[in-house]
Amino acid sequence: MSRYDDLLAGKDKIIRVLWSTLIITAALAALLGIGWMQSPKNIRVYIPPDLSNGASMSLGEIKKGNIYLFALKIWQQLNRWDTDGSVDYEKKITQYKDYLTPACYQDRLDSISIKRKKRELSGRQRTIEEIPGRGFSNKRVQVNNFNSWTVSLDVQLKETMLGETIKIRHVNYPIRVVRYNVDPQNNIFGLAIDCLADAPRRINLDSQDKENEENEEKTDVESNPS
Repeated sequence: MSRYDDLLAGKDKIIRVLWSTLIITAALAALLGIGWMQSPKNIRVYIPPDLSNGASMSLGEIKKGNIYLFALKIWQQLNRWDTDGSVDYEKKITQYKDYLTPACYQDRLDSISIKRKKRELSGRQRTIEEIPGRGFSNKRVQVNNFNSWTVSLDVQLKETMLGETIKIRHVNYPIRVVRYNVDPQNNIFGLAIDCLADAPRRINLDSQDKENEENEEKTDVESNPS
């Protein structure tokens, strides 16, 4: 075999190697493209409220602080009646429907009927605020499982009518929070309130509070205050 034939054989070998490399590269690129197309377009990340000491998190992990703040925010909004409870309460329930499980949504609608029969809505304004000194701590969020939590909220419930205060109560609400697979455009948190995990409980902060509450008009928090 002449030197010329050796050169041609070497060239053909190089071409075959290059073609093999090109095919392998194209196949890898196709697999990467398919993986990229099938990957989620949005990844929900839960940033802890307190980053003073930094944070280390796994994908999908939700810190207790996030769960607590979610429960407090939504429960406050449901119980915020700016002008007239007979109108505002139903509006709030509808407005925050995507932050409630279907069962809780129906439970809140049922509570409207109960309150109307007891005349506890018409003309009333309501707010609930976190009791100072009784805010978030890790013990206030109980982890039931990876997808469910129970949040203990200590709040002051206040109702007024015609500018007069008719009810002030200190109440503990055990709120159940669950992961909720819903359109992120409607619910950016991916969480929902599943209403009450247990019956609410009256709180007597001290003897003075107890005396003040006994002197109030006896429009007590209902057996399932909300």
